[in-house]
Amino acid sequence: MISRLTIGRAGLASRSVLSTRSVCRSSLLLQEIRQQQQQEKSAFSTTPLSSSSSIPHSKPVTYKPPVTIDRELPDPFVKRDQNRRYFVFYSVAVVVTCAIIFNYEKSSSPIVNSTLYFLRRSSIAQDAIGKNIEFASNWPWIWGKLNTVQGVIDVKFKVKGDERKAWVVLNASRESKMHPFEVHKFALEVDTKDSKVEYNLMDDPEFEFDL
Repeated sequence: MISRLTIGRAGLASRSVLSTRSVCRSSLLLQEIRQQQQQEKSAFSTTPLSSSSSIPHSKPVTYKPPVTIDRELPDPFVKRDQNRRYFVFYSVAVVVTCAIIFNYEKSSSPIVNSTLYFLRRSSIAQDAIGKNIEFASNWPWIWGKLNTVQGVIDVKFKVKGDERKAWVVLNASRESKMHPFEVHKFALEVDTKDSKVEYNLMDDPEFEFDL
Protein backbone atom coordinates (compact mmCIF):
# COMPACT_ATOMS: atom_id res chain seq x y z
CA MET A 1 0.00 0.00 0.00
CA ILE A 2 2.76 2.38 0.87
CA SER A 3 4.52 1.76 -2.33
CA ARG A 4 1.40 2.40 -4.40
CA LEU A 5 0.68 5.65 -2.55
CA THR A 6 4.20 6.88 -2.96
CA ILE A 7 4.15 5.97 -6.62
CA GLY A 8 0.83 7.80 -7.08
CA ARG A 9 2.08 10.84 -5.29
CA ALA A 10 5.26 10.83 -7.30
CA GLY A 11 3.23 10.64 -10.50
CA LEU A 12 1.04 13.52 -9.46
CA ALA A 13 4.07 15.54 -8.53
CA SER A 14 5.70 14.84 -11.85
CA ARG A 15 2.51 15.78 -13.69
CA SER A 16 2.21 19.02 -11.76
CA VAL A 17 5.82 19.80 -12.53
CA LEU A 18 5.24 19.16 -16.23
CA SER A 19 2.09 21.29 -16.25
CA THR A 20 3.87 24.13 -14.49
CA ARG A 21 6.73 23.88 -16.95
CA SER A 22 4.31 23.96 -19.91
CA VAL A 23 2.50 26.94 -18.42
CA CYS A 24 5.78 28.76 -17.92
CA ARG A 25 6.86 28.01 -21.45
CA SER A 26 3.55 29.21 -22.88
CA SER A 27 3.71 32.38 -20.81
CA LEU A 28 7.26 32.99 -22.00
CA LEU A 29 6.19 32.48 -25.60
CA LEU A 30 3.30 34.92 -25.16
CA GLN A 31 5.64 37.49 -23.65
CA GLU A 32 8.07 37.12 -26.53
CA ILE A 33 5.25 37.47 -29.10
CA ARG A 34 3.96 40.59 -27.35
CA GLN A 35 7.44 42.09 -27.22
CA GLN A 36 7.93 41.46 -30.94
CA GLN A 37 4.56 43.08 -31.72
CA GLN A 38 5.41 46.11 -29.60
CA GLN A 39 8.79 46.44 -31.30
CA GLU A 40 7.19 46.27 -34.72
CA LYS A 41 4.62 48.91 -33.78
CA SER A 42 7.25 51.23 -32.41
CA ALA A 43 9.45 50.77 -35.49
CA PHE A 44 6.48 51.45 -37.82
CA SER A 45 5.54 54.59 -35.89
CA THR A 46 9.09 55.97 -35.85
CA THR A 47 9.82 55.42 -39.62
CA PRO A 48 8.81 58.46 -41.81
CA LEU A 49 6.13 57.83 -44.41
CA SER A 50 7.04 58.65 -47.99
CA SER A 51 4.67 60.42 -50.30
CA SER A 52 4.28 57.34 -52.48
CA SER A 53 3.46 54.98 -49.57
CA SER A 54 1.03 57.30 -47.75
CA ILE A 55 -1.06 58.54 -50.72
CA PRO A 56 -0.51 56.85 -54.08
CA HIS A 57 -1.65 59.71 -56.28
CA SER A 58 -0.71 62.73 -54.17
CA LYS A 59 1.72 65.38 -55.38
CA PRO A 60 4.11 67.41 -53.28
CA VAL A 61 2.61 70.73 -52.32
CA THR A 62 4.67 73.61 -53.68
CA TYR A 63 4.35 77.14 -52.47
CA LYS A 64 3.42 79.65 -55.12
CA PRO A 65 3.90 83.26 -54.19
CA PRO A 66 1.05 85.62 -55.10
CA VAL A 67 1.33 87.61 -58.30
CA THR A 68 2.17 91.21 -57.70
CA ILE A 69 2.11 94.13 -60.12
CA ASP A 70 4.60 96.89 -59.54
CA ARG A 71 3.02 99.29 -62.04
CA GLU A 72 -0.41 100.06 -63.39
CA LEU A 73 -1.80 98.21 -66.38
CA PRO A 74 -2.06 100.25 -69.60
CA ASP A 75 -5.44 101.56 -70.58
CA PRO A 76 -6.51 100.00 -73.92
CA PHE A 77 -8.84 102.91 -74.71
CA VAL A 78 -6.20 105.63 -74.56
CA LYS A 79 -5.08 105.14 -78.22
CA ARG A 80 -8.49 104.26 -79.58
CA ASP A 81 -8.11 106.05 -82.93
CA GLN A 82 -4.68 104.58 -83.53
CA ASN A 83 -5.91 101.08 -82.76
CA ARG A 84 -8.78 101.54 -85.20
CA ARG A 85 -6.36 102.56 -87.94
CA TYR A 86 -4.22 99.52 -87.27
CA PHE A 87 -7.28 97.28 -87.41
CA VAL A 88 -8.40 98.78 -90.73
CA PHE A 89 -4.94 98.41 -92.26
CA TYR A 90 -4.72 94.82 -91.04
CA SER A 91 -8.14 93.96 -92.49
CA VAL A 92 -7.26 95.48 -95.86
CA ALA A 93 -3.93 93.64 -95.92
CA VAL A 94 -5.64 90.31 -95.18
CA VAL A 95 -8.25 90.85 -97.90
CA VAL A 96 -5.65 91.84 -100.50
CA THR A 97 -3.44 88.89 -99.61
CA CYS A 98 -6.30 86.43 -99.93
CA ALA A 99 -7.33 87.95 -103.28
CA ILE A 100 -3.77 87.63 -104.61
CA ILE A 101 -3.56 84.00 -103.52
CA PHE A 102 -6.90 83.10 -105.11
CA ASN A 103 -5.98 84.94 -108.31
CA TYR A 104 -2.66 83.09 -108.51
CA GLU A 105 -4.49 79.78 -108.19
CA LYS A 106 -6.82 80.76 -111.05
CA SER A 107 -4.02 82.03 -113.30
CA SER A 108 -2.07 78.78 -112.87
CA SER A 109 -5.07 76.49 -113.29
CA PRO A 110 -5.21 73.99 -116.17
CA ILE A 111 -8.28 75.78 -117.62
CA VAL A 112 -6.42 79.06 -118.15
CA ASN A 113 -3.32 77.27 -119.45
CA SER A 114 -5.44 75.34 -121.97
CA THR A 115 -7.06 78.61 -123.08
CA LEU A 116 -3.70 80.24 -123.74
CA TYR A 117 -2.49 77.15 -125.59
CA PHE A 118 -5.54 77.25 -127.85
CA LEU A 119 -5.15 81.00 -128.50
CA ARG A 120 -1.56 80.52 -129.66
CA ARG A 121 -2.77 77.97 -132.22
CA SER A 122 -5.97 79.74 -133.26
CA SER A 123 -5.90 81.44 -136.66
CA ILE A 124 -8.73 83.80 -135.62
CA ALA A 125 -6.79 85.00 -132.56
CA GLN A 126 -3.59 85.44 -134.56
CA ASP A 127 -5.39 87.49 -137.21
CA ALA A 128 -7.04 89.64 -134.51
CA ILE A 129 -4.11 90.50 -132.21
CA GLY A 130 -1.05 88.91 -133.86
CA LYS A 131 1.23 86.06 -132.92
CA ASN A 132 3.13 85.32 -129.69
CA ILE A 133 -0.02 85.52 -127.61
CA GLU A 134 0.47 85.64 -123.82
CA PHE A 135 -0.83 87.41 -120.75
CA ALA A 136 -1.02 91.19 -121.07
CA SER A 137 1.10 91.69 -117.92
CA ASN A 138 3.50 89.81 -115.74
CA TRP A 139 0.88 89.72 -112.99
CA PRO A 140 -2.33 88.76 -114.81
CA TRP A 141 -5.65 89.20 -113.08
CA ILE A 142 -8.36 86.63 -113.71
CA TRP A 143 -11.80 88.13 -113.27
CA GLY A 144 -14.83 86.00 -112.57
CA LYS A 145 -15.53 82.61 -111.04
CA LEU A 146 -13.49 79.50 -111.72
CA ASN A 147 -14.71 76.48 -109.77
CA THR A 148 -14.36 73.13 -111.49
CA VAL A 149 -15.77 71.29 -108.46
CA GLN A 150 -19.10 73.11 -108.76
CA GLY A 151 -18.88 72.95 -112.54
CA VAL A 152 -18.90 76.71 -113.12
CA ILE A 153 -16.40 78.58 -115.33
CA ASP A 154 -17.04 82.25 -116.03
CA VAL A 155 -13.71 84.06 -116.37
CA LYS A 156 -12.31 87.02 -118.23
CA PHE A 157 -8.67 88.04 -118.56
CA LYS A 158 -6.51 90.18 -120.79
CA VAL A 159 -3.98 88.91 -123.34
CA LYS A 160 -1.71 90.55 -125.88
CA GLY A 161 -0.16 89.66 -129.22
CA ASP A 162 2.39 91.29 -131.46
CA GLU A 163 -0.17 93.85 -132.71
CA ARG A 164 -2.67 94.66 -129.93
CA LYS A 165 -4.34 93.57 -126.72
CA ALA A 166 -7.71 91.89 -126.17
CA TRP A 167 -9.98 90.33 -123.57
CA VAL A 168 -10.63 86.59 -123.47
CA VAL A 169 -14.11 85.59 -122.30
CA LEU A 170 -14.81 81.97 -121.36
CA ASN A 171 -18.15 80.72 -120.07
CA ALA A 172 -18.79 77.00 -119.53
CA SER A 173 -20.65 74.70 -117.17
CA ARG A 174 -21.46 71.04 -116.56
CA GLU A 175 -24.21 69.13 -114.82
CA SER A 176 -22.04 66.80 -112.75
CA LYS A 177 -18.56 65.37 -112.57
CA MET A 178 -19.58 62.54 -114.87
CA HIS A 179 -20.38 65.00 -117.69
CA PRO A 180 -17.89 67.11 -119.66
CA PHE A 181 -17.97 70.89 -119.67
CA GLU A 182 -20.26 72.52 -122.19
CA VAL A 183 -18.77 75.76 -123.57
CA HIS A 184 -21.40 78.48 -123.88
CA LYS A 185 -19.14 81.36 -124.89
CA PHE A 186 -15.51 81.52 -125.92
CA ALA A 187 -14.73 84.87 -127.50
CA LEU A 188 -11.98 87.39 -128.01
CA GLU A 189 -12.94 91.06 -127.45
CA VAL A 190 -10.66 93.56 -129.17
CA ASP A 191 -10.95 97.27 -128.36
CA THR A 192 -10.44 99.47 -131.39
CA LYS A 193 -10.63 103.24 -131.76
CA ASP A 194 -14.16 103.16 -133.08
CA SER A 195 -15.77 100.22 -131.30
CA LYS A 196 -15.29 96.84 -129.69
CA VAL A 197 -14.95 93.87 -132.00
CA GLU A 198 -15.81 90.42 -130.75
CA TYR A 199 -14.39 87.30 -132.37
CA ASN A 200 -16.09 84.01 -131.72
CA LEU A 201 -13.27 81.52 -131.14
CA MET A 202 -15.69 78.59 -131.37
CA ASP A 203 -15.92 79.26 -135.13
CA ASP A 204 -12.28 78.31 -135.52
CA PRO A 205 -12.00 75.21 -137.75
CA GLU A 206 -9.37 73.81 -135.39
CA PHE A 207 -11.55 74.25 -132.35
CA GLU A 208 -10.73 71.28 -130.10
CA PHE A 209 -10.99 72.79 -126.70
CA ASP A 210 -11.75 70.12 -124.07
CA LEU A 211 -12.19 71.14 -120.44
